[in-house]
Amino acid sequence: MCVFDTSYDYKSDNQGQSGFDADRDSDQLKADHELLWTKELPSGVLFEPKAPTESVKRRNNYLLFDGGSLGRHVYGSDAITNSYTDWTTPYALADAIASLDEEQKSRYLNQPYTIGSAMIWPVQTKEQREAQGRVQTMNQARKSSVFDRMDLTLECIRRYYAGDPRHPLNKITEAYGEFFELFEDFRNFVDFFHFQDLVTPDYKVRYFLPLDPFKCAGTPASREEYIEYRENVLAFIEGRNRRMADWVRKHHCDVEDDG
Repeated sequence: MCVFDTSYDYKSDNQGQSGFDADRDSDQLKADHELLWTKELPSGVLFEPKAPTESVKRRNNYLLFDGGSLGRHVYGSDAITNSYTDWTTPYALADAIASLDEEQKSRYLNQPYTIGSAMIWPVQTKEQREAQGRVQTMNQARKSSVFDRMDLTLECIRRYYAGDPRHPLNKITEAYGEFFELFEDFRNFVDFFHFQDLVTPDYKVRYFLPLDPFKCAGTPASREEYIEYRENVLAFIEGRNRRMADWVRKHHCDVEDDG
């Protein structure tokens, strides 16, 4: 019997490996992605992203899904929450982190990397690169355009489904449109990937910070804002972990839940 543990820290898989990257190198994270995302799409087609049998680097097919008429898709794993521990700019953000007391630093910085913080995003296939030219990955675009915030990413995705191009990830969501169209609409996307704790009952996005996300600095600009941001992020991770564990218990009775 395999075990699904929502408290498991994928960074702990590092056995002294130089340049270890949990999203690339953790076999447990890859297995958990396969477990969680193998399920029916709204179309009734089984979404089944699988690791290739041969050992290859993440950028060369971390997970593959061959959907027949839906096309061939390649996915990479990435963390979707950020404590900004290593960010030295904006200066207001760096100053806010530096002003934390030791108890707050222990709570907010360098948290374990659990499944609630992980997501798969599409990456270009060779054929797509030839047709489109090289396009940033979702994770690269998120860092440069929406400050690595999943709430802002989700708002961009909501606007994509609504046909509203007024968001910083418009070119990226359009480039990876085949992926988003697998889920048909925003509600299905949210439910499929267990993002319900980031939306209201009518599927409007809940922001980690209350200000208009695209008309102000996207990172916390004071100690108080940083604390509010991190508390909301930690609550989101905890809620998503719980939803994932509930889903596994319901759909995989052969998997032991150890979260």
